[in-house]
Amino acid sequence: MQVGNLSKIIATSILVAFIAACSSTGETADATASTQAAQMAAEAAALAETQALEEAQVQAQVQAQAEAQAEAQAEAQAQAASDAAQKAANDAATADAAQQQQAQDAAQALAHVIYFDFDQSTIKAEFRMALNGHAAYLSQNPSARVVLEGHADERGTREYNIALGERRGNAVSRYLVVQGVSVDAIEVVSFGEERPVNAGQDSASWSENRRVEIRYINY
Repeated sequence: MQVGNLSKIIATSILVAFIAACSSTGETADATASTQAAQMAAEAAALAETQALEEAQVQAQVQAQAEAQAEAQAEAQAQAASDAAQKAANDAATADAAQQQQAQDAAQALAHVIYFDFDQSTIKAEFRMALNGHAAYLSQNPSARVVLEGHADERGTREYNIALGERRGNAVSRYLVVQGVSVDAIEVVSFGEERPVNAGQDSASWSENRRVEIRYINY
């Protein structure tokens, strides 16, 4: 019910009660009494309207506060969800970085020099475990690249030793590919006898120069 209608009903009720009272006693109301009754009815209606407005304002304030609280709660929940998602993403990134670093450390800890017998390019059994480790790292890290540098001792012609170093590098490359490494991740170069690590002229020195060095490009 609207406030205006309520005021009209109250005023009408007062007028009816006043007329009924006058009729029951058989008296006729004079102009002054009628004016007073009308004034009382108007005051009552104004009071009722004021009270109704105040109640409506209070209800509006309560509703506004409730809506504000609900909005603040929704924002807090959304922020909490966003923070949780960000934390999960950060934790995942940290875990990935730690795993990547661990794998890289493991690869760096492997033997990076593969030695060969005189005039041979066959991979010895003792180096297969290290090569398996390199193959695992390269397979799990597609962006990793490796250069296989083939070397030979000084015995033989320069041209022969260049070819021998290349055969040794290719032997290591084929082993890695069989273990699942992409061909695109491997480069083979041969230095022959040009880069000895030991300049001695004995069998022990020469054995150190018959090698393939595994060099990672990006770590």
